[in-house]
Amino acid sequence: MCRETVIAVNVGGCLIPVSLAAYETAHVMTVGWRPLSGLLLAIFINTVACYWLAKPVNGIGIAMPGLFLPLLATVCALAFVPDQAPPVAFVTGVLGPLIGADLLHLSDIEKIATGIASIGGAGTLDAVVLSEIVAAYLA
Repeated sequence: MCRETVIAVNVGGCLIPVSLAAYETAHVMTVGWRPLSGLLLAIFINTVACYWLAKPVNGIGIAMPGLFLPLLATVCALAFVPDQAPPVAFVTGVLGPLIGADLLHLSDIEKIATGIASIGGAGTLDAVVLSEIVAAYLA
């Protein structure tokens, strides 16, 4: 018996945050190369951390801790680009979980026997929303 898995894209957990992250990235790019390189380094660090912390759970999908990753995004933003910390923390907090937890674990979705997997769904939505809140507090 062949069981199919549907890959969906969550509007509130993926499309809208990624659109806002693209806008904030364009803003950071206008400031110069140093903030952009700090942003890319922060995204890389957060993506790697998300990949390591995200765990495929049978019948559910990808699960990960919600509070550690927004704090990591904030620390990276403050360390690498303190003058642009709010947008860097936001972009890092959005892209890290989506890339590291969801996209890099797509191959694991078939193994956990879930009927539908959502990019930006419940497993990563908490980290994305908390990252948005923490970045707003930085501003």
